[in-house]
Amino acid sequence: MDKELTESPKSEFLGLMERLIKSPDVDVEKIQQVMDMRKQDFDREAKQAFNAAMCKAQNKIELVVATKKNAQTHSVYADLKTILIKTKEIYTGEGFSLMFYEGKTEKPSHTRVCVDVMHEQGHTETRYADIAVQTTGIAGKAMMTQIHAEGSAISYGRRYLTCMIFNIPTGDEMDDDGNGAGGTVKCIDTKQVAEIEKKIKEVKADKGKFLLFMEADGLEKILECDYSKAIEALNDKKNAK
Repeated sequence: MDKELTESPKSEFLGLMERLIKSPDVDVEKIQQVMDMRKQDFDREAKQAFNAAMCKAQNKIELVVATKKNAQTHSVYADLKTILIKTKEIYTGEGFSLMFYEGKTEKPSHTRVCVDVMHEQGHTETRYADIAVQTTGIAGKAMMTQIHAEGSAISYGRRYLTCMIFNIPTGDEMDDDGNGAGGTVKCIDTKQVAEIEKKIKEVKADKGKFLLFMEADGLEKILECDYSKAIEALNDKKNAK
């Protein structure tokens, strides 16, 4: 087989560079021009491979079901662990890896979470998100230490960026009214509220303690998915008498 046909583009380039360097008729400027052209070709090929792999990865990633409850907002979401379990094998299989680190932000009480999206063919893109560091809950009461809050913000930033980069659907996106997109997060209806209210009076339950148990600010804020839990808890109190 012809030697030229068996040589890889890389070995061909190295051979060309060797010949240019040894040639007394080629100056340094021309050698630099050849190197710059090769780098441009490499960057273009790496970007094309990055884009192709991203399409394949996103095509394979399916909905990550939101199951983790947020007691502060009375909503459910897909946590970072679940997202990684469902997607990491897919995007690493297409040659991607993510490197997270903290950056500098001018926003007060925020932390900047940065990530390098690296592909095995050599192309890297950087993304970042400024995440609020919250030590108090929506009622203004302290809910965690500064260190805990910073760790929580970084974890949220990693989850947010991972989902954004690979366009991962989780079903926990919030609309303007604070309700789950597509009806994923719903609270109980007025009929269910009335039924719970009736049972509370029937078993003489402490409404405040019951709401604390349900992690809700009011009966109307109880999640639809927790309705059976509420009824069972009240029935258990009734049977315990």
